[in-house]
Amino acid sequence: MRCPHDLPSRRWRFIRPAFPPHAAPGDLLLALPRALSFLTAQPSDVRIGAGLVRVRRNQTGEATPLATAILQLDRLWKRYRGRPVVRDLSLLVQPGEAVGLLGPNGAGKTTTLRMILGLVEPSGGEVFIRGHSVRRERSRALAAVGAVVEESRFYGYLSGRENLLQACLMRGLPSTRLAESLAAVGLTQAADRPVREYSLGMRQRLALALALLQDPQLLILDEPMNGLDPAAIQKLRQHLVELTRRGVALLLSSHLLSEVEQVCRRVVLIDQGSLIGEEPLGGEGTVPPTAFAVDDPPRAVAVLAAAGIPARVGENTVTASLPRQEIPGALRALLDAQVAVYGATAVTVSLEERYLAITRQKNPAPDGEPA
Repeated sequence: MRCPHDLPSRRWRFIRPAFPPHAAPGDLLLALPRALSFLTAQPSDVRIGAGLVRVRRNQTGEATPLATAILQLDRLWKRYRGRPVVRDLSLLVQPGEAVGLLGPNGAGKTTTLRMILGLVEPSGGEVFIRGHSVRRERSRALAAVGAVVEESRFYGYLSGRENLLQACLMRGLPSTRLAESLAAVGLTQAADRPVREYSLGMRQRLALALALLQDPQLLILDEPMNGLDPAAIQKLRQHLVELTRRGVALLLSSHLLSEVEQVCRRVVLIDQGSLIGEEPLGGEGTVPPTAFAVDDPPRAVAVLAAAGIPARVGENTVTASLPRQEIPGALRALLDAQVAVYGATAVTVSLEERYLAITRQKNPAPDGEPA
């Protein structure tokens, strides 16, 4: 019998967890039934992102997801010289969904995006795009993916239009979307200028136009707003929102949290390569608390409590969590009780505040240092 260490690497990758490292031959024989049971396992529930996804493992132990997501990461790992930079990361992105990928520098965001695009080989786990494995069916998986992950290189002596036309010829794409892509990023007027005359922001916009050429179903962007002026950022944001309305899925990594908040409907936070939290953004059913500015907060709390509305006292305010349609009733109760009301405002917590709260909870400041 061949030692498991001599098995083909593709199969051994998934058998390996059944065997302890540096095991003796006798230990390997004892562990063999466990490995075989792993290979013939029935479909199992694997947590991907915010929910459970049915995943079946075939005879080689490889995952075959049964979900209809545009993008799935299944227990993704990446190690460099034995040091993990992405740890057991699972994520699910549906068609038309805009998801923000957030984390501090060195958290593993760019490495994750590079593994999705097949630019880096995962140390473990699997990436599926439209049900196709990036590792085994790279061409089919990436056929409808547009991406800007690293600084794009262009021919400086060619114009922006000629660079895109060259890309169409190399990829076998029709040039019918060339004008539309240039217009989407605001480069129509500069399309016939040599790229060597482009500013950093213009080169970034040309890279985005390149990503849009193949009419992607999944768009992956790493810091796409870098180098863009406010007008260009606004136009790009509007175009990204319109793409998601048309069913294009978006995975966006950016340090401009205000822009992520305006484009995405969900954010995934990673730190040290691990998923540390998920937050919905602006989804239906999320009602922020209402703060009432009043002259007598303790009395206002008592009035609202008598009306069946729990509230808490703030600085010259009382705050209550209640549906939007019940706010007029709360105001009437306060006014009928002769409580002066100076205003009512929704209490919102910005993405930046939530992000900092989660990362501080995960990595508290050492004693004596400010949080």
